[in-house]
Amino acid sequence: MEFSIDPLSPTRIRAIKKCKEWSDDCPVPLARLVKVSFIHLDFQGNEQIGRIIVLDALGESVMTIFKELLQRKFPIEKAIPVDFFAGDDVASMNANNSSAFNCRRVMNTDRWSSHAYGAAIDINPVQNPYVLINEETHTARIYPIGGAHFLNRHLQESGMVEPIVSVFADHGFTDWGGAWRAPLDYHHFQVPWEKIHQLV
Repeated sequence: MEFSIDPLSPTRIRAIKKCKEWSDDCPVPLARLVKVSFIHLDFQGNEQIGRIIVLDALGESVMTIFKELLQRKFPIEKAIPVDFFAGDDVASMNANNSSAFNCRRVMNTDRWSSHAYGAAIDINPVQNPYVLINEETHTARIYPIGGAHFLNRHLQESGMVEPIVSVFADHGFTDWGGAWRAPLDYHHFQVPWEKIHQLV
């Protein structure tokens, strides 16, 4: 069961509900979510088991992505469901956790994030930070704080996602936050919104 796609277990469903990571107003029911388990290399080159939760229709594509990342020896710090962080996206980012489903709004808006549909994946947030730019004051907030070291994307370091953007794109995750004008969301890959709405 090193690579597998499974329905959410009763234990996982209880954990998700307990931390209020999901509620009745979320855009997809828990029955439409699956857990993808996979092998990945950590930054020391050791094999680890990762687990993320995604929309059921994307399970096969997501498993294939992580198989290709393993073949490429791309390092991932950790990948555990966000309920381990009580659904707190900032806490998950601070832990450099790669994740997918989280029924939350887009930061500073009332719009559902693509993560709320299980249709987005975040990879190594420290090496690939979220940069919220204030164009009026010419300042920026960086999440997580440790990501400030990795703002120079021309200086590629281990775990930065530029070498694997094509892997995600080849399997339907063609919208990369690192290509956005603002905010810059280097760790974020998602299925285009038109496709998300078709899938759900």
